[in-house]
Amino acid sequence: MNIGRSVSRFFRNNNLITKGIGLVTLGCVGYDAHHIGKIQADMYASEKDVSSTAYYLNNTLYSTNMSKIQDKIKEASYQMELDQGYKRFFNEGIGYVKGFCSMLVSHCVPFALGLGALLTKGLPAKLSAFGIGIYAGYEFLKNFFGWGVPRGPLDS
Repeated sequence: MNIGRSVSRFFRNNNLITKGIGLVTLGCVGYDAHHIGKIQADMYASEKDVSSTAYYLNNTLYSTNMSKIQDKIKEASYQMELDQGYKRFFNEGIGYVKGFCSMLVSHCVPFALGLGALLTKGLPAKLSAFGIGIYAGYEFLKNFFGWGVPRGPLDS
């Protein structure tokens, strides 16, 4: 009997459950944001590489005069563009930040509730944890059962 009271008093006094719920929620949001950041980093860097390479290729294909020296300079600049790696490194960083931040904005409700459950005490922490539960239930019903999702043109 004393052990049960001690355990319940521990959970009641330390709000360990609400802090755990907040931490798990922030972990899930961070995991999604990291995943989208990696995908966006590759897409953004690839778009910039294609655009830059197309510019230099177009420059080598057209000449304003018949100079062999200018032709060699244009070919060298195109080859240098193909061999570079530093632009992709920076563009991947920019793309990652864009993707990560866009996912945090998309998941602003669970992010804010997770912060509330983790960083506050007492009633606000409990309300945030309860809000996380409501939000998780809503997302489960929406995504698992398809409730609230509009029917497609083939569904009748």
